[in-house]
Amino acid sequence: MGGHAARFLAYVSSAVIALALMGCAGVGMTPGSGIDSDRIVAAIDTDDVYYVRAAVQSGAISVNQRVAAPGYSAGAPLIALAARSGSLDVLRYLISARADLNARTAVNETALMLAVFFADDRQSGTGRGDRHERAIRMLIEAGASVENIPYQYTPLAYAAYQGNERIVRYLIERGARVNADAQRGGAYTNTPLMMAAIQGHERIVRILLRAGADADVRVYGGLTAAEFAAKYNHRALAQLLQCAQRRYATASGQCRQILGLDLAPSDSAQRTGGT
Repeated sequence: MGGHAARFLAYVSSAVIALALMGCAGVGMTPGSGIDSDRIVAAIDTDDVYYVRAAVQSGAISVNQRVAAPGYSAGAPLIALAARSGSLDVLRYLISARADLNARTAVNETALMLAVFFADDRQSGTGRGDRHERAIRMLIEAGASVENIPYQYTPLAYAAYQGNERIVRYLIERGARVNADAQRGGAYTNTPLMMAAIQGHERIVRILLRAGADADVRVYGGLTAAEFAAKYNHRALAQLLQCAQRRYATASGQCRQILGLDLAPSDSAQRTGGT
């Protein structure tokens, strides 16, 4: 009887939500869709998987629906909004329902990028930061790409900008390219190293350098990571990054010390990636 009762309650709940969805014309509508985007977004933000699932099952929305939301007036995929909110139950449902894991917002952010951006390792243990980190792992384990389309920021670039060491390490472990799509010393968008330099995240810079980040890369018509660090008044970091450039790497004892090249051989290899 318990199983029958649960199924009946779920059916009734779905029917009530479907009726509500059909009757909510007007306020908060996504243009041309007949969808109450405000209600959908609120359900995602509060991780109300029952409402979202019922909306999909009723045919009111699809798992790849784009709805207007704060910051995305032109619409964003449900999975991106769930990742941004760290709404794990909704995210888990959308993944199981075969939503496009790599669907992008109008500014080419993926769900993984948004989960990375809003993760905060300073809140680890408080709930919210942990949820975003779990969302990151959930998306990658389900097959989400750790990269982005060419000439766009990547999840690793967002993690480097935020200074989230655990996520930077995890993305590198999962194959994220430390130089993104930079080629022949040039890049169209800031590399992860540049993003860390802008924010002054020395620990992240050192992790990226050890993983093979190229300090010589320059944004076309723009700056290197060292020059970004100097621009934003991170002087010590600018010197470190300048020392990491090929023409400076072993030019002076000071650079060798800054880069950790004067340590014992075993320690030096560990801190510089064996170079």
